[in-house]
Amino acid sequence: MSLHLSRRNLLAASALLPLGLHLPAAAAQASGPYRVGAFTVTPLRDGLFPLEPSMIPAAESRAGQALLKGAGLPANGPSPEPVNAFLIRRGERHWLLDAGCGTVLGPGFDRVTAALTAEGVRPDQVETIWLSHLHADHAGGLLTPNRLARFANAELVLQERELAYWSDAAARASAPAALSPMFETAQAVLAAYPDRIRRVSGEAELAPGIHALPLPGHTPGHMGVLIADGSDRLLIWGDIVHSRILQMPHPDWTVIWDTDPAEAITTRRRILDRAAVEGLRVTGMHLATSGKIERAETGYELL
Repeated sequence: MSLHLSRRNLLAASALLPLGLHLPAAAAQASGPYRVGAFTVTPLRDGLFPLEPSMIPAAESRAGQALLKGAGLPANGPSPEPVNAFLIRRGERHWLLDAGCGTVLGPGFDRVTAALTAEGVRPDQVETIWLSHLHADHAGGLLTPNRLARFANAELVLQERELAYWSDAAARASAPAALSPMFETAQAVLAAYPDRIRRVSGEAELAPGIHALPLPGHTPGHMGVLIADGSDRLLIWGDIVHSRILQMPHPDWTVIWDTDPAEAITTRRRILDRAAVEGLRVTGMHLATSGKIERAETGYELL
C-alpha cells in the first residue's frame, strides 16, 4: 500500500464530502467556547478533512469497518474529521493555537480568518500564535495564497525540536513519502516569518496560566497546550488522535503522517492515561468537542 498523500489525492477525497455523505451533527460545526477560569477558549473550525481508512492503515480491517459503520459512516470511509484552530483570550489579550490549513490543501478549508472576524479579532491583532506542530493543516493558515505572512504582527512559538526537524535537509530527504508535501508548507511558513519565530523547550510557560506540554512522536516537537486557572484545566492536545472513532478504542493505530509511529503510540497512551487519572478535560485539532477520558476495554472513551 502506498503511503503517499498528494495534493491531488486530497482534493479527490475532499470532493466526496459535498456529495451527500452524512455528517454527524457534532462534526458539522465547532463546539464551544470553553471557559477555563478567566480564559475563554474558542474552537475555530477550518473545515472537515475526509479521513480515509488507508490513512490509518490498521483501520483497513473488519474492526475498522465495524467502527465506521457503527458511527453511521460508510464501512470504507471517509470519515469527516474536524480541523480546528483555537482562539484563547484573557482580558484584552488574545492568542491563537495553530492556524488551520489556509489554501494549501485546496477548497473546503481556509475558514479560520473568517471565524476570527466573527469573534471580533483581526489577523493583525493576534500577538502570538503557538504551533502544536508544523503540519500543513496546522500551519498552512499562516500563509496567504501568495505565501506571504497572513498575520502581520504575530510571533510564532514552537518547540526547538520542531523547528530543527522541519529545517533539516537530511530529515526531508529521509522522510516517508506521506510527509514530503508537509516539508514544503513548513519551510514556506518559516520563510514568511523569518524574524518572528520564538523557540521553547519542554514544558515552557507560554503565558501566565498556559504551558507547553511536549507530546512527541507525531512529529519530533509536537506539543499540546495546558491551560489552567485555579482548579479549572483544559488540555488542547494537538494531534494525539486524528479519528475519535478509530483511535480512541485502538490507541495503537497510527496515522501515515507520524514521524515516529512507536513514539506516537507511547505518547498517546501516556497522555490518555494521565487525562483519565487526573480527570483532565481535553480537546484537540481533530475533535469536534471537549470531554473527559475514561478507560474502556483495551482503549479509551471521550465522554
